[in-house]
Parts: sequence; C-alpha cells; structure tokens
Amino acid sequence: MDEENCAENRDDLDSSRASGNKTGGESSDNEAESSVNESGDSMQRQREGVKRSAGGDVAPTSRHYRSVSMDSFIGKLNFNDDASKLPHSSGLISPGSGVDGNSAAFSLEFGNGEFSGPELKKIMANEKLAEIAMADPKRAKRILANRQSAARSKERKMRYISELEHKVQTLQTEATTLSAQLTLLQRDSVGPTNQNSELKFRLQSMEQQAKLRDALNEALTAEVQRLKLATAELNGGVTPF
Repeated sequence: MDEENCAENRDDLDSSRASGNKTGGESSDNEAESSVNESGDSMQRQREGVKRSAGGDVAPTSRHYRSVSMDSFIGKLNFNDDASKLPHSSGLISPGSGVDGNSAAFSLEFGNGEFSGPELKKIMANEKLAEIAMADPKRAKRILANRQSAARSKERKMRYISELEHKVQTLQTEATTLSAQLTLLQRDSVGPTNQNSELKFRLQSMEQQAKLRDALNEALTAEVQRLKLATAELNGGVTPF
C-alpha cells in the first residue's frame, strides 16, 4: 500500500509540474503576445498622430510623452551608434551656415590660405564646389578662375552691348536731324529749280528768235542784191559802184 501511495504521489507531482510548465509557457506566450500587441498599438498610435499632424489637426501634447516600445528604443540606440561611427568632415559646410565663423576652419582644411576670402565665401555658398575643394583644391581653384573669367567676359560683353546701343541711339538721332534738314533743303530748292527751268525755256526761245532773225537778214540781203541787179539792167547795163 505504501508503494502504491508513493507512486500516486509521484504521479500527482509530475502532473502538477506538467500543468505548471504548461501554464508558465502559456503565460510567457501571453506576455510576448501582449508585448507585440502593445508595440503594434504604439506604432499605430504614432502613425495616427503623424496623419493627424499632416492633415492639420494638432495632436494632444500628452501623446508625445508616451513610452515607446523596446524595439524602437533599441533601433534608436543602433542608429545613434551608426551615426557616431560616421566620419566628420569639417570642410563640407551647408550653404546656410555662417561665413565668418567657418572661414578659419576652411582655411585650415584647404591648406592654410590656398583660397582667398572671397573664394572661400563662394566655396561655402556651393556644397558641390565645397566637395570638389576638399577632394581636389587645384580643380576648385580652376573652376573659380573660370567662373571669374566668364563673369569678366560677360561684364565686358554687356558693357560693349550698352556702348553699341548708345551709339545706335546717337546715330538714330543724327539721322533724324539730317532727314529734317534735307527736307528743308529740298523745300527751299524747289523755288530755284523752278526759276532755273524758266530761264532755260527763255534761253531756248531767245535762241530760236536769233535764228529767225539771222534767216530774215539773209533773205533781206538776197532781196537787196536782186533789186540792185534789176536796177542795173534797167539803166543800160551800167553797174553802179
């Protein structure tokens, strides 16, 4: 009987342990599931807060102070560790950074005075040019020189165009003045031209009259000679002296 009681007690202990293990497993599963649900709810609340903020609604201030899940916290820690491992480049400065405060850093980074003050300002104003200056300062120097040369060439071209426009305006003014003077001269020359035409017509008339007079004189001279000959015949053939 004692052996049977001991065997029954062992069976009861084994069954209680099995039930305890099963209960513990179920409780751990429930805890894991509740943790996952809490994490999902937290992420859902964060998404809803972002959507409300994007839509124009102001989220309550208390939601910003809620605790985040362990996964997001670990992710932030990993992100901070990765960010701390990234190399820092003092030469790459955004265009919005201050010029005066970073001029010394640029001067030290680019070889202690290889670039002048205006060149440093131009480099700091252009992120791509700053990267080129960090990698190849001579190339950046050439780019700045080319830009300066192009700016001077453009300035000369604009000045030349301005001078040409001024000359064109001056020539147009002179042409307008000369055109007005020519109109006046043409108007004044109409009278002398008419007088000249009239004088030419008169001269032609006088020439015709002179020709008629010459012809008349010749006819009269011939008639006088004929009359003299006729008179001489009538007087007996004596030719008068």
